[in-house]
Amino acid sequence: MRPTPIRPMWKNFLTSIGLLSIAMTAALYSSSATRDGRMIASGISALISLSIAIWVGIRFVPRLASGVDWEWLPFFSRYQITREGWIYFGALTVVLFAAINTNNNLLYMVLSALLAVMLLSGFLSGLNLRFLRIEVRCPSRCFAGEVFPISIQLQNPKRLFPSFSLNIASSKDSPLHFETFYFPVIRSSSSAGQIREAKISQRGSYKLDEVRVGSRYPFGFFYKDKKYRIETECICYPEIIPQKELDISVLDIQGTNQRFERGLGNDLYLIRNYVPSDSARNVHWKASAKTALLKTREYAAEESRRVILAFDRFGHVGEAAKFEALVSRTASLAFHLINSGIEVALISDEWETGYGSSEVLLDSILEYLALVQFSDTASYPDVRRNEGALALSLR
Repeated sequence: MRPTPIRPMWKNFLTSIGLLSIAMTAALYSSSATRDGRMIASGISALISLSIAIWVGIRFVPRLASGVDWEWLPFFSRYQITREGWIYFGALTVVLFAAINTNNNLLYMVLSALLAVMLLSGFLSGLNLRFLRIEVRCPSRCFAGEVFPISIQLQNPKRLFPSFSLNIASSKDSPLHFETFYFPVIRSSSSAGQIREAKISQRGSYKLDEVRVGSRYPFGFFYKDKKYRIETECICYPEIIPQKELDISVLDIQGTNQRFERGLGNDLYLIRNYVPSDSARNVHWKASAKTALLKTREYAAEESRRVILAFDRFGHVGEAAKFEALVSRTASLAFHLINSGIEVALISDEWETGYGSSEVLLDSILEYLALVQFSDTASYPDVRRNEGALALSLR
């Protein structure tokens, strides 16, 4: 909830009290002037009193009402008049004027029935949304822009009255958006659950603290909705770019390039004389037959299957979109490399990891990138001691 501006509310309240005091004084003076026969003074003071009261009602009452938390009222909810409701109010207005003009008792009975139906609609709709309990479950981790399952368990603890035609939706200002849940009926002392798809568009840590439950029950004249408090948290990882859209050809992530030194690769490095410590699998029989001496093979070492991601937090205020793209690229590289079995280390000016290719390391990297913020005073990551680091920076 947004914080209530305390000082302006008190200022409006005191101003309203002062103006209403003046209006009351003018009304009392008008009554006294009427008893004394001063009709002109009485009319002027009555007009002043009425004008002040109308001004307070138009100017200050809406401001005071907007700063009040109405949720504590058991039957309070927001409502919208539907098309059927406007038709009903039109018919009610026609019957009202017809009853007044004709003074027909039958029309008065019809008017009473119409008003009773409207009051019954308000009572039943309030009872329909009352005492509901909602539990929302969603994954603790998700990726920006990707859908994920979300489930809602709705319970009706009322012992006698069921709840009908309920729509559950996220708040308009909530970062978590999901498809509207619809429950035709929840019987008394029972519950029901459904699963839908949800999505978060931006990375970060989010807390879903309320949902809105609405209904057109019973007659469809109004659509009433009410906020319900819930507690659900979710960390949204940066958006993952498909691997084919990443330019990582400069990295030998599969270890296919050979180095000019001995190792455990597949390409031949040299042939030398056999020594007892060599494995018999590496004996080169053709060379041995030609020279009449046992010869053994040695292989060239492959490039290291390690990658260092040097992430730079530097950025200016106007580069927020570019920084988000950089974060997404960094997360995508870490995601695809680790899933390919490559050992990855992430280094920034404030945080770093060791080498690894486990899911735990990937989660820690993605969680850091989900919460990281740019700064125009951030220093460049210290990667001088690490050769072959992949620099990711806006500088």
